[in-house]
Amino acid sequence: MRFGSSEASCTSCHQLYAASDLDRYLWCPNCRKQLERRGTKVGRAVGVVASAGLAAYLVVEVHPSARFVAIYLLLLVMTYTLTSRIARAVVQGFYRSRALGGVVETENPE
Repeated sequence: MRFGSSEASCTSCHQLYAASDLDRYLWCPNCRKQLERRGTKVGRAVGVVASAGLAAYLVVEVHPSARFVAIYLLLLVMTYTLTSRIARAVVQGFYRSRALGGVVETENPE
């Protein structure tokens, strides 16, 4: 992107857009939506698996008493929330870096 130009290409799909439509990583709105959808799907799946694993551990090993059920449920909700957010951020970072890595071209020194 040149200084003062009003158009720039998306880092992911390489289509030209107005520079004001791109985010700080130079991704267009369509690619950004796709990235968010992908990250959210994977994040939710990881959150469900982590929460199910923790629930199985609690039932099999800890044998929770009825007195502390609310605390265990809160623990499961927190596990789902944190792991899904972390996984979503990791997946989005992975796809962004993969798209950025594909743009760089090396010259042959011959």
